[in-house]
Amino acid sequence: MIIVEGIGHVNIPVSQLEASIEFYREIFDFEVETKKETEAILSLDSFKIRLVQTAPKDQSMPVISFVMDVDDFTEAISELEEKNVKIVKGPEGTENGESLTFSDPSQNLIEIYYEN
Repeated sequence: MIIVEGIGHVNIPVSQLEASIEFYREIFDFEVETKKETEAILSLDSFKIRLVQTAPKDQSMPVISFVMDVDDFTEAISELEEKNVKIVKGPEGTENGESLTFSDPSQNLIEIYYEN
């Protein structure tokens, strides 16, 4: 067994680097650590993502999706609606709370949830 002591970052392919940087900054308060011509590393506390600009691709299946726990689910939904973020699914009840799925500018799926 390999013992993982941490994760450096998660790669997220994006078709529009600048729009994606702004999305993750505005929606989740990520900070830009480094930025190059075709990539950027953003951080939120100790969690890091690496946005990598790629050619547009078939969007019928998401390339990546990840889940984020939020402290105020209703406020999060209101903020997404105010910023005209495309909601893909939800909000809906789960067996332990509520979830909502939306997409970033490159159609990567992001799920937020609130556990009761």
